[in-house]
Order: sequence, then C-alpha cells, then structure tokens
Amino acid sequence: MAHIQVIEGLSIPGSVGRENDDALGANGSIAFVLDGVTALVDTPVMPGKSDAAWAAHAARDLLLQHENERDLRKLIGDVGQGIAARFEAERLRPTQARWELPWTTLSIVSVEPGRLNIAYVGDSRVLIETADDEIHNFGTNPSRSAFEAKLATKMLSARKGQAFSAETVRATVMPDLRRARDTVNTPDGFWLLGPDAAVGAHASVTSIALDGPATVLLATDGFYALVEDYQRYGDRELIATAQTLGLAILARELRHIEDEDPEGERYPRMKKSDDATALLVRVEP
Repeated sequence: MAHIQVIEGLSIPGSVGRENDDALGANGSIAFVLDGVTALVDTPVMPGKSDAAWAAHAARDLLLQHENERDLRKLIGDVGQGIAARFEAERLRPTQARWELPWTTLSIVSVEPGRLNIAYVGDSRVLIETADDEIHNFGTNPSRSAFEAKLATKMLSARKGQAFSAETVRATVMPDLRRARDTVNTPDGFWLLGPDAAVGAHASVTSIALDGPATVLLATDGFYALVEDYQRYGDRELIATAQTLGLAILARELRHIEDEDPEGERYPRMKKSDDATALLVRVEP
C-alpha cells in the first residue's frame, strides 16, 4: 500500500527566545512544511505569541485531519476554508487592512499508488530523489523575489554597521512590506495559505510517476538558504547530507554561516537568522 514514512523532522526558531513561526507534519499519505509569514501588525490580531505562528499551526492541525486526499487543490482550499472559520471565531479584534491578515506558506506532497503529488504556495521547497537517482526540485525559484532583495539591500544601507533589530526593520522597510502584503491573494499579488478558501485554485500543483521508493526533503526558505542564499550545497548534496549526517548537522552549519555574518554584509537578508524547518520522508508508492 502506498504510504509515507517520516525519517526525520527539524524546526528551529530564528533566535533563542523568539517564537518559531514554522510548522511541519505528516501522516500516512501526506507530508508538509509551513512557514508563517511574519506579521506586520502593531497589535496582535490572533491569540498567542505570534499571528504568523497561529496561521502555521492552524494550517498544520487542519491538514492532519485529512488522509488519503489525492486532490491537493481541494485539500488546500478546504484548509483555507477551515482557517477562515477559525480566524472569525478566534480573532481578538477586527482587521483594519488586508496586510493585517495571518498567512503561511505551504509545501506538501501526497502519495497514491505509482504517483507522488506535489503542491505549494509561497517559497518553501520540495526536493525529491527518485529510484532512478534523479533529483527533482519543486517550488518558487528563486525563493527570494527581487522585491525582497531590494528591501534587504535597503536595510543594509540604513543600518550602517548596526546589528539586526526589529526597530531597524520597522523604520526602514515596514511601509514597503505593508504595501506588498496588501496584495496577497489578489490579482495584483501572490498567493498564500490563510483565511481564504480561494487559495486552493491558485496553488501550484503537479505530480510525478514513481516506479520505486523515493526520498523527499521538504524545506522552508530559512533551511533552503543553505543552497539558495549561502551556496554551501546543491540540491543533490543537500538531500544526500540530510540522509547521511542528519538535519541537525545541517542546521548547525546554517547557524554557523549566519553567526559569521551577523550584520548581513556578505549575505544581505531581512534578519540575521530565519526560522528553519525541514522534513525528510521516505515514500513507498
């Protein structure tokens, strides 16, 4: 019977004492990672320490209620509808603008006999090593948009040697971020998972045939930075190292790179370290 088996999962916050806005999960037929999108509000909309974590955790809980769902568009739409219901029931106050809504990225795989289905919204990544030794990469490429790169450079210029801080972000790029966030799940913007059932129709969905077992590494952009931002690995090397040395070793290397560049001078970025999540699974078709 086609099924998914977890090999290892890891999720670490961007800094000690900070809420981890990522989440991951799996059951016998699906596996996924979620990256809650950093909230831009001054006053929280949702209960808990982080609106972004609320979105990721709500999505995780709703996804795990589903098993043997082959239609990932329907699944994502159903979860968006469920998040919308929870949002209305749990929110602490009305929202004043679209940029206040809670969102999360999602990358997910599901298995059925002879086939692996893949879907994503946002910038998390899926790497698949198939039985013929091919490596397949699914996700927004590149993860970092030109807009994000521009803002990171703007922050670097504004800091002038000062350390990363929430105040730096707020003073230099918050208006830009709020304008961009106002376009989420609109014709002028990009799509994320949140309190919106329409997201299912706009998810990127594909599938590949499997004639044998496959290994899948799902990773948020904070973890995939080892490849895309810091260029320490290629896709093949990353999934191989995950299998041989483990995710914790990779996470330590990730933080070491960032600790050596604390102000983002070598690798311009929005913050010193992002939440980082990875899930390594074996797929039996």
